[in-house]
Amino acid sequence: MEYITCPYCGEEIREDEFHSHLILKHIDIVRNDEIEMIEELRQHHFNLLLEFKKNQPDLYIEFIKELSENNDEKIKIFCMKELLSMNEFEDGYKLFNKLIEKDNKKETWLEYIIMLNRKGRYMESIKTCRKAIKIFDDINFKKRMERIIKKAEERI
Repeated sequence: MEYITCPYCGEEIREDEFHSHLILKHIDIVRNDEIEMIEELRQHHFNLLLEFKKNQPDLYIEFIKELSENNDEKIKIFCMKELLSMNEFEDGYKLFNKLIEKDNKKETWLEYIIMLNRKGRYMESIKTCRKAIKIFDDINFKKRMERIIKKAEERI
């Protein structure tokens, strides 16, 4: 029978019991290690995307357009924001429309409006805010849209 030394407690564990030993005795440490590794991977992935965006903008835009075909809503929102940040307003708008056709959420509208404002497209932002106010019956959301409209009007 083969034995493995546990990296956490130094105990000699039979190879076929090693996995259950980790789970039973060290689950919190293992979970924290995995979270740390995932965060490192996420940061590395983010840095790679930034380099890709900076060094190959045309290719990056094509990559984002292909990625936007993914069914995950968070990925689609990420792609919409990236397209808008790269001044690809037509494609960003198309993706925004796909998102709200599938599931008309206030958060999607807000993400779109924020990106329009960041890119200095205040008239589009105001128009979109007014449209959102008519769609959603939420007083807090309406107040937020009105604040955004006011700030956008001040910037025009």
